[in-house]
Amino acid sequence: MKELFDARAELAHLQRREGELVKELLDVHKAVAKKKLVIDELIKASTIPHVNRLPNELLAQIFLLLSHERESLANVSRRWRAVIMDTPIIWSDINLRRYEGRPTLLKLHLERSRQIPLTVSLHDDQPELDVILHHVDRIRALRIFGGAPDILNRFASLTFPALEFLLVDLNSGFVDLLPSLYSRTPALKCLRLHGLREPLLPADPATGHPSSSTPRNMYPVESLTELSLRGAIDDWRLTANSIHFPVLESLALRINYPVSFLEAIVAPKLERFEFSRSYKILPIHSTFNGPTPKFDNVRQLICSASPHPEMVWQGALDLAKEFCYVFPGVQHARIHMQYLCPLFFPCRTVHHPHDHHSPIDNWTRLETLEIQDLDSNEVDMHFMDWFTKRREGLRLKLVSERTIANNLIAPDASNAAKYSLYQTFQECCASVGLCCIPVSSPMYISMSAGSLQLFTHPHSKSNQLSQNDLVALARVCSAEPADMLRAHFCTP
Repeated sequence: MKELFDARAELAHLQRREGELVKELLDVHKAVAKKKLVIDELIKASTIPHVNRLPNELLAQIFLLLSHERESLANVSRRWRAVIMDTPIIWSDINLRRYEGRPTLLKLHLERSRQIPLTVSLHDDQPELDVILHHVDRIRALRIFGGAPDILNRFASLTFPALEFLLVDLNSGFVDLLPSLYSRTPALKCLRLHGLREPLLPADPATGHPSSSTPRNMYPVESLTELSLRGAIDDWRLTANSIHFPVLESLALRINYPVSFLEAIVAPKLERFEFSRSYKILPIHSTFNGPTPKFDNVRQLICSASPHPEMVWQGALDLAKEFCYVFPGVQHARIHMQYLCPLFFPCRTVHHPHDHHSPIDNWTRLETLEIQDLDSNEVDMHFMDWFTKRREGLRLKLVSERTIANNLIAPDASNAAKYSLYQTFQECCASVGLCCIPVSSPMYISMSAGSLQLFTHPHSKSNQLSQNDLVALARVCSAEPADMLRAHFCTP
């Protein structure tokens, strides 16, 4: 009996074990099947382009930057097409020249833009303009590059309730058409007038010639926060303090006699001023005669590059010096190399008759100075002395895309002076930022916090960084540990 009992007990144990093994085998089969599904999904995901993993909102922002290619992008895939068709802002920038002879396509694109604000660019009074006129209540930005008189006449009876930005190229004159338009643009904040050939003065009804009696009528003075004027005008014929801009914050001038215009305006909230040389600038006549509190609120000043650097007139250089006195409260300055040297040249003034002061010394609140296209061969001892004597918390930024700044910071026997220049910057400034400055041909450099990034010049055939380049960089960046130096290469 005992043998039978033992045999049955062993059988029961084996059967239980058999069941456990079968269950374990089934679990393994399930785990294998599940893992195969995971692997299949991973394989499938790895074949999807990274751009297609972006959410629709981010994809739409990318397409917005490429809106001129919207039709081509819409043909890439069904998803891209759906995103483009469902993003009205992609269709909101209307350049009417692209729709010449295609009014039906223009209507389709306007329909896709739904009811969001439009940016419209006009070059001529073409028939398709009639389609745009049905949407004037949606135009937020309007740019007129050609045929301005005809186009403005077409607008004679229209009101633009949402228009905030207006650019008009007035090469053909007819400035008298502007005041009427201003009266029908109640929301206008930014005005840019290019191609000026005559003063912005209303015509005298008796003589038909421009009159300076009411010059303020030629600008929407009550609402403007930004004004930009470009052109060649020999005589503004403006009375001092005759034009009041109560809310103007930014002023950009590429005109002759900018000082004459500055004398004529009153802008208590002006914070930003930009100047660029016009066609010609004769020697200035100044009534400011030194520092003036008229523009004390201007904090940012920009002297931009001339389109023809070989033709920078002496009058433009004199103006750069004059601006140091006209805008005494400048805290942030961006100066192109064309205007740089006169700012640092010592001269006697009525306020310092017994001492030589540089014009830039009048910017007593200067915090940041950006120099564009610095040419180390053009700077002189006055430039160096100013940095040496200042020794305060100035933040300096050097920006260049031209080869004239080549080897600015790479020290060797042939460019010791350039190395000394950069060392002076480091010693006398709170910080020195380099953007697109060639280290040694063909390497370009840009600074960021805690690292140094190098980029190959896009027009160079070589993209190799030599050991000497790295040594030079390590020396000029001695304040940073060697392991913080990171080089990134971009092939052409």
